[in-house]
Amino acid sequence: MTDRIVILGPTAGGKSEIALLLAERLADAEGSDHAEPAEIIGADSRQIYRGLEVGTAAPRSADRARAPHHLASFLSPSEVYSAGRYARDAKRAIADVEERGKRAVVVGGSGLYLRALLDGLFAGPERDERVRAGLRARLEADGLDALRSDLERVDPAALATILPGDSTRVIRALEVHALTGRPISALRREHRNDPTPAARFGIRWARSALAERIEARIRQQLEDGFLEEARALLGAGLPPDAPGLHTLGYRELLAHLKGDASLDEAVATIALRTRQLAKRQETWFRRVPHVRWFTLTSPDAFPAVASAIVRETAGGKRP
Repeated sequence: MTDRIVILGPTAGGKSEIALLLAERLADAEGSDHAEPAEIIGADSRQIYRGLEVGTAAPRSADRARAPHHLASFLSPSEVYSAGRYARDAKRAIADVEERGKRAVVVGGSGLYLRALLDGLFAGPERDERVRAGLRARLEADGLDALRSDLERVDPAALATILPGDSTRVIRALEVHALTGRPISALRREHRNDPTPAARFGIRWARSALAERIEARIRQQLEDGFLEEARALLGAGLPPDAPGLHTLGYRELLAHLKGDASLDEAVATIALRTRQLAKRQETWFRRVPHVRWFTLTSPDAFPAVASAIVRETAGGKRP
């Protein structure tokens, strides 16, 4: 058994709330009046960006007051970030937490990030600027849908893990196939190293219940300033390929702000695409081994889930 804990599952499932409760219960389990909470390490490919806190449901100041958070809201929305870099940063964060005698709770829904951390890194072939230049030229001439169609033909498994607006990962998958003649999805399974042992817990809901949570969260995000964040992003002078501009939710609101859609149309599209994302995440996480799943019907169960994880990881020893 290991001290490290991972909470995974689809978006809007309550992972962050459970992680906060868990951090507090782990402190209580230490049996000291002066015990501090465990520390939370994010595993979300969009919560990493500054200025996108509302629309990505990133930890806010009240959350950080309850437990320290790492790898959230620390990058410019113009910066590209990879699963490999995440794994290296997360390992450093875990080591820092454990060196201070605390427990690390990794929480998020980015399957590639979690796989890179838990199962080890896939280095892949070095970048080839000639191949990349050709792919970027095709992107400019024919659009991202054409590249996605190319990837669908050679590596549908990889395409299923890539968000619709993510040209960076599409280009990398096509580049690897061009250089090796093999799908990147297959190479990742075969060539990984430096895994990170952790106790794995999953949160899932019935599809209809999760859809209701997604709708409710979007409404709350709009009340909390989602549109204002998108407006600030639009005025930030970012390059067109900046990852922040292509984040789910923001790209739909940016279309509204540019006059290409009404607000109601943008919100409906956000809800649809978030439900589609959740479905892809559920499919991905079903293939992750050694996960103890909790199937929820109400957020009232969050405290019981946190307490169950404490009981099931009590007495863990670091490898």
